[in-house]
Amino acid sequence: MYMEHKPIELSPYDDPDIYPGPRPSSSFIYFKGRAHKIIEEKGVPVEDLVIQYSESQLLEGSFAGGSITEKTVRSLLNEHNFLPISKRVPLVAYGSNVCLAQLKYKFSLNKEISDFVICLRGSIQDTDIVYGSFLAPYGSLPAIIAPVEGTQTEIWLTFVDPEQLEHMNSTEGRYELRVHDGQKLSLKTEERFEKVYAYYFPHALSIDHKWFRFKDISGISPIQSIWQAEMLNKLIELVGFKGTREKFIHQLRWDQSFLIEIENLLLSFDDAFVHPDWLVPQKLQTVDNLRKLF
Repeated sequence: MYMEHKPIELSPYDDPDIYPGPRPSSSFIYFKGRAHKIIEEKGVPVEDLVIQYSESQLLEGSFAGGSITEKTVRSLLNEHNFLPISKRVPLVAYGSNVCLAQLKYKFSLNKEISDFVICLRGSIQDTDIVYGSFLAPYGSLPAIIAPVEGTQTEIWLTFVDPEQLEHMNSTEGRYELRVHDGQKLSLKTEERFEKVYAYYFPHALSIDHKWFRFKDISGISPIQSIWQAEMLNKLIELVGFKGTREKFIHQLRWDQSFLIEIENLLLSFDDAFVHPDWLVPQKLQTVDNLRKLF
């Protein structure tokens, strides 16, 4: 079982205990299969933030040390003829979409699109990241955003181009995009955007009338935090599975009828909710159509 010190090279597709997956210790860009640290300077717009760019072939890129070159986000976008920040959609990531190995896997599914993703660390108020009442095809209980008044939890704001957004949508299954007015979201750089978007599925896993949040995701919350591995153990108890933990996970991943059976049992622990901060968008807007504030 994986809990603390999850290997950075593993994704939830390698082992469901990995979910939501290890993420870098700072804002970063993901590009060509590697992470490059962004210096989180307060008062600096995302376009002008400095990237510590590395030619290292390691997944953790410049986070692993070694020789680096400093470039701004703007200059790197221009260098590769990528769409500027103004033509990108501000999309909140909170589950596995900031796990480097998961990003590597998702972009390996369509090599025709750019894997250049900007990920800025931040936090959000009155929204927590809790376990959903369903299973991913790789056997993990995925993350959802849920209303928890008074909480403050870590999120990441990514900036994706239209092709990347379409690709991400195709990997997010039952989720739908919702919009937030951005007033409760704060980046480490202190930049704010009039609107941000996120994947939304309003069904939390509730055991004894309690939700659970992810121990991997930092935050201030009244909700109990537990590891994915611990939650899968709870699930095995809830459904009364008699075999080994390893066999349970194997059947979830390789036996579609068993996965459906367990998901049907999870309906008894489903807690549907409405999050008043996350609304149905009339249309998706790129950064150039949004007010930016500090």
